[in-house]
Amino acid sequence: MRATKSAASALAITAACAITAPIFHHVPLHDFVEYWTAAHVLITGHNPYSVGEVMGSQQAMGWSEHQPLMVMSPPHFLPLLIPLGLMHSYVLARLFWWSLSVAILVFATSSLWHLYGGDVGRGWIPLCVAAMFFPVWHCLAVGQIGPLLLLGIVGFLWLEKRGHLLMSGGALALTSFKPHLFYLLWLALLLWSVQRREMRVVFGASVTISLGLVAAIAIDPGALSQYLSLVRSGYVWEYSSGVGGVLRSWLAPQSHLLQFVPMLPGLLALAIYWCKYRVDWNWRDRLPMVLTLSVLTAAYGWPFDEVVLLVPVLMIAAGSIYDGRKLRTFVWWLVAMFVASLAVVLRYGDAGGMTVCATGVVAYLVFDSVLVRKPVTEAEQDTLLPA
Repeated sequence: MRATKSAASALAITAACAITAPIFHHVPLHDFVEYWTAAHVLITGHNPYSVGEVMGSQQAMGWSEHQPLMVMSPPHFLPLLIPLGLMHSYVLARLFWWSLSVAILVFATSSLWHLYGGDVGRGWIPLCVAAMFFPVWHCLAVGQIGPLLLLGIVGFLWLEKRGHLLMSGGALALTSFKPHLFYLLWLALLLWSVQRREMRVVFGASVTISLGLVAAIAIDPGALSQYLSLVRSGYVWEYSSGVGGVLRSWLAPQSHLLQFVPMLPGLLALAIYWCKYRVDWNWRDRLPMVLTLSVLTAAYGWPFDEVVLLVPVLMIAAGSIYDGRKLRTFVWWLVAMFVASLAVVLRYGDAGGMTVCATGVVAYLVFDSVLVRKPVTEAEQDTLLPA
């Protein structure tokens, strides 16, 4: 039976790859092209953070925009691009990236389902939830690194729960590839570490990031200075996203400071949340809200980044599976979020689209906490699903 299942799984994967590969010949150039070109610029000994060099590589592939898509992740991310640089076929690299992303998503969603007490016999449910979550489709379509960020959060939760604090910090270091999205999470970690006088998580993350930076400098000695030059250039101001981007589009497109205004209520919300739960802080229960607030109020972010919000979404799903009323509410909410996110992205672009899922998740978390405290009436008990 095991051999049959393994053979069937291998056949399914092979068929999926065989079907997907030709499709990538016709897929427009999206975010994956920034990783592909940066990887090839890097292994040839040039500057992967050079707008001019990357632009030339992307134009050779058919890129027609006035600006190239640049890798904005810090230098310790660069070593992970080496496998792409060794692939001469763009389609093969895209297929590899897509397959790896799907595998990580399957592993991460299954792990979260178990972490939050989901029914082991219903392992298909987290996959269905992920399939109905709009950021997952957006992320896979453009080839972004959201699954890798999600893996870092899941690894942190699992390892911290088991007391492996150094390793949990190493896993959380993956979120430093887009640190602006997780600024509240890192601040909460610092507060937690100081309060408990426990610095192993921070130390583990610092060591992992340092090792990645050393590897990047070994490959490209000027990586750090090249990255700082890109950050200081005007390239980053070419794009606006998230709540800050909406404010810029409404009030003053050229006002860069408006991009960071949402961080102020984010910091205030964290302060209130920390004061309320700091005495019995548990990362499994508290991280979903902190993560969602951080993504919602981040200075920069795109709808595909919201794939990390599978953490609170699957926590809600696992807690709703045995309650008919909550389950129906959750299903309708998930469908509404998909439709709303797609509609806003198509109508207003990614800047507005970034706000939909995060706002919806925050609202549901607040609603869910109220619903949990509300007593279940005798009539409602008849709707509960059997355990």
